[in-house]
Amino acid sequence: MRITTVPLQPRFLASLDKHHSKLIEIIRNKGGVVREKTRNILKVLDQSLEVDLKRECLLKCLIVYLGEDVDKLIKEYLVVQKDEAETELERCTMAVFVIREEDPLQPPHDIGIVIEGVEVLDELPSVAHACAMLLGLIHALNMSYPSELKHTFDALQKIFMEIEPKKMTRRVCSLSVKL
Repeated sequence: MRITTVPLQPRFLASLDKHHSKLIEIIRNKGGVVREKTRNILKVLDQSLEVDLKRECLLKCLIVYLGEDVDKLIKEYLVVQKDEAETELERCTMAVFVIREEDPLQPPHDIGIVIEGVEVLDELPSVAHACAMLLGLIHALNMSYPSELKHTFDALQKIFMEIEPKKMTRRVCSLSVKL
């Protein structure tokens, strides 16, 4: 999938990898609520050698750093909660869902995207791929970014995809300068 003339997934994943070290350094140096909310995410990041899991942790840390709620974008469920997940996702406007075992270091059973309560994609290879696809779907369907995740999507578009980088919110611009 492409946004304008930009190859979506290669650009997105390469940019996540490019900014990974500096962004994690910025987050580790942050105190207060950000440090508390990212503690468990960073533990998983430190324990994993899996690139896809590291990217997932980076995206979660980015959301927290920008003052937004990870659960508004990435809905995580255990395999035993699959029925509950389906019911909850039917009421969801827009999300990436992850079905996994108890161990966060194990590969997920399923990763997909829900828009307006409908599962539009599933069996995606990673959360990072799902976020890239969601970004593309939002643009292709001419939808607005969810207001509760406006800074996250602004950062994904302006910093990571480098689309309209001159029009950032203050919060995202501040992060961009630090990177």
